[in-house]
Amino acid sequence: MKTPTHSPTVFGLNAASIASAIRSNAAASPYQSAPARSMSILAASKMVGAGCATIALAGVGAGLGVMFGSLINGAARNPNIAKQLVGYALLGFALTESIALFSLLVVFLILFA
Repeated sequence: MKTPTHSPTVFGLNAASIASAIRSNAAASPYQSAPARSMSILAASKMVGAGCATIALAGVGAGLGVMFGSLINGAARNPNIAKQLVGYALLGFALTESIALFSLLVVFLILFA
């Protein structure tokens, strides 16, 4: 009976190349893959930090809702000063939106700096 002259292959690799790859990985230091692992932890922590920084946007949305709701309530109670109330509301809107822009700036600094 004849024995086959070639060794069996698994996914296109023969047994000798698989064994040599296993030996080289076993001889390698366990700390060799530390930079790749730390980079993935860094990327994950950036995402968590950016998500935490966007919590301020929920406060901005709630603040704008309360502010414009109060504007409508005040204008309905006293229509004579509605024009003055709109000026105050627009000033409050600008200051509240500046908080949103600062929080987005922090998010972009966390992600891309």
